[in-house]
Amino acid sequence: MSKIIDSLSKLFEKHRIVIWYDGEQNFIDEFNELVIPGIVKLTIDKNEFALKYQMLIQQPSDKFLLFAPFTKPENEDNWLLDIELANHVFHTDQEAMYLQELNLQPNLRNWVSRYVDFFNSKERLGKFKGNIEAGDTEDQLTSKLVQIVVGATTHQLVDLLKAYAGSIINEKVESIEKDLKRFNLFEPFWENVEAIYSYRSTNQGIYDFLIEVFQKNYTPTTKNVGLNRSAEVLLSNWKDTKSFEDIYKQLAVRIEHDLDIASKLDAESLETLIAEDVFIGIDKIIIQKIALIIENETIGTDKVDQLLKQRETTYWFDTYRPIYNALSYANWILFEIKTHRNIIIEDYQDGFKKYTEQWFVIDQHYRLFLENYRETKQNSVLNSLYQKVHKAYSNTWLMELSDKWQSIIDKSGSWYFGSQSQQQFFQRDIKPRYIDKNIKVFVVISDALRFECGQTLHRIFSEEARFTSTLEYQITGLPSYTQLGMASLLPHEELSFGEGDSILIDGKSTVGAGPRKKILEENSKVRATTINAEDLMRFTSKGDEAQELIQNHDLIYVYHNRIDKVGDDKTSEDKVIEASKDEIQFLVDIAKKITSMNGYHVVFTADHGFVYQHEALNESDFTDAQITGDIIKDSRRYVLGNKLTHNNNVVKYKAADLQVKSDVEVLIPKGINRLRKQGSGSRYVHGGATLQEVVVPVLFVSKKKSNTVTKVDVDILNKTNNRITTNLHGVKFYQQQPVGEGFVARKIKSYFAEVIGDQRTIISDFFNYTFDSESSRAEDRETQFSFKISTTSKRSQNIQLVIEEKVEGTSKWNLVCQYPYTLSLAMGNDFDDF
Repeated sequence: MSKIIDSLSKLFEKHRIVIWYDGEQNFIDEFNELVIPGIVKLTIDKNEFALKYQMLIQQPSDKFLLFAPFTKPENEDNWLLDIELANHVFHTDQEAMYLQELNLQPNLRNWVSRYVDFFNSKERLGKFKGNIEAGDTEDQLTSKLVQIVVGATTHQLVDLLKAYAGSIINEKVESIEKDLKRFNLFEPFWENVEAIYSYRSTNQGIYDFLIEVFQKNYTPTTKNVGLNRSAEVLLSNWKDTKSFEDIYKQLAVRIEHDLDIASKLDAESLETLIAEDVFIGIDKIIIQKIALIIENETIGTDKVDQLLKQRETTYWFDTYRPIYNALSYANWILFEIKTHRNIIIEDYQDGFKKYTEQWFVIDQHYRLFLENYRETKQNSVLNSLYQKVHKAYSNTWLMELSDKWQSIIDKSGSWYFGSQSQQQFFQRDIKPRYIDKNIKVFVVISDALRFECGQTLHRIFSEEARFTSTLEYQITGLPSYTQLGMASLLPHEELSFGEGDSILIDGKSTVGAGPRKKILEENSKVRATTINAEDLMRFTSKGDEAQELIQNHDLIYVYHNRIDKVGDDKTSEDKVIEASKDEIQFLVDIAKKITSMNGYHVVFTADHGFVYQHEALNESDFTDAQITGDIIKDSRRYVLGNKLTHNNNVVKYKAADLQVKSDVEVLIPKGINRLRKQGSGSRYVHGGATLQEVVVPVLFVSKKKSNTVTKVDVDILNKTNNRITTNLHGVKFYQQQPVGEGFVARKIKSYFAEVIGDQRTIISDFFNYTFDSESSRAEDRETQFSFKISTTSKRSQNIQLVIEEKVEGTSKWNLVCQYPYTLSLAMGNDFDDF
């Protein structure tokens, strides 16, 4: 009774008159007992004219329930037909009740009858009612029933399949298949799948279908299945759906195992596999093959680079990103070492020029190779290649470069103190550029930030939207160690040795923050101070401490010690690679902190660099210099003392010859050799005269009010070919500018979509690519991709080629541009190969 009252009450919200036919006369008692406030109950009993007069003339505003204890008459015999057509007829059979509850048209009675078991649940009925829209077809309504059963976000087939596939991982698939069969939805669903994907199987089921989908998307097995290429578009859509990522990966691993893909991969060529990305095992075999190619040098460096570039946009790339990065750096470091084997150095200036323009890249690639190699937990697949890279770097590059460089040092007879000397830093780089022009400046001194790290920092700032960066270099004094380097960077007249290896400026101590601050204040002749980098980073940008620092000082020296602190400790020296990476990011953060405090100019530099070899050194790497005399300080790379005797494995300098006032003698081992010293680390060293130790960056960074860099523009070349006539359509993309000189890379995602109003329906697979070519040749910046089109439409004027890019740090994508296309598919085009 309550259900009838609820249904009638809802009908009276929309209609003034409701006619209730009861041909079986099963509801006479219910009608007599029925009470609905504000509703007049009347019985039809050959009184149609009188009822019309009452309802239309006497009580035109009242609401009426007319009860007919007979079957609804044919139209020609129905005296109340006009009343029915203008109002509503109420039925009390089960199908009719559901039609009324769902506000569906009477012509859907048979459809409701087919799925009546589905509606026997108030919860399912409520969910379905919230999904339906006016004008839904029977097929759409059926899909919405399936949507509720499988728990999909929409009734679109791609989403139904996605949710259904997810039930395998969530262990709900048996329950879902049981419900689909119980509600008579199983056959309609798979008929729809067959119509779109050409899926025909005697064992219809979601896992059987998924196996065929994955096989279709893997070239060596694609001809084993009857699915059309819509299955490729389906999988591309799933791979692009972030919320489906975990389920997709688990499905892929499971299907790969069940198909025993691993046992077949070895037989496939690299050319066959290079564009494949369905199964994670494909990446594993590709990595093995490329590692062997690089190690054995069987193909050219550029070709290897192209192979790695192809993998950048594949699905599992991020899972193995450190390994792919390690392969790339290994590829190039071996090439660079081979390219520069014939080392020629004319003099100091020639060595500095070649190192800062070319050779530093080898040290940088070695660091980045190790960084990524260690991130892989030193994966065994790279072990052999790692050994080759390390030996090429340590035994070939470092050895040969240091030997050639040592010959220049020996020939010169004295150390370099030219215009790029570190001792001239303040007078050369700070006073004329900033102090004399009344420009406030921060000088950030990062202990052991060698030149190649500074170049990485420079590249990062060059790609920042509102920073400008200029990279120069300076040459440390000898020994290349902290006390001398830190003192040399302060304004001074005279350097001298104090106690041990400490350095005095004009007779005053430079050890620690207090003495350095005092010297800076006195010798700079401006409002100056020093601060530890960690203390600076704790400031609130607009807080009192930050504003006081900015307003009360024109010159601020900022000190930070991460690389040297980690490297100088024997127990942590193997982590200097990670320390370098962290330090570079920390220095970026410092610059952003300073600029947020309204400091617009920052100079980055270092006290010294370092030499690092990742493996434990051989006995031959240590030198016995047979040193005797009064030793004041000794380390792996220098000795200070008086009356020192030695053999030819070291070079002796008088302190005065190194522009340090003292009668102390200084010994520097030749090349990259380390002196024997009990308990000291040996892989990370500094203090000597190699280019890696003495060349340090001077990086001038400024914050600008407007953007100084732009992402490269991406266009398409074949715009006239904008008519899609087959399910494969090629598009040629073009990177308009080379990366560099104000232009940085752009990472895009592109696809075809049918756009009607605000509704965008994706009808193709996805093309993901990073446009980062530095080539000046336009042809090198072209890339072609063949899109697979999957849509039930054959004709449309509303197709767009969409190009998007990801918003940094989010999962959101912004529209870059879109191009109009016309869809005009031949009726017989069914994705078959031709």
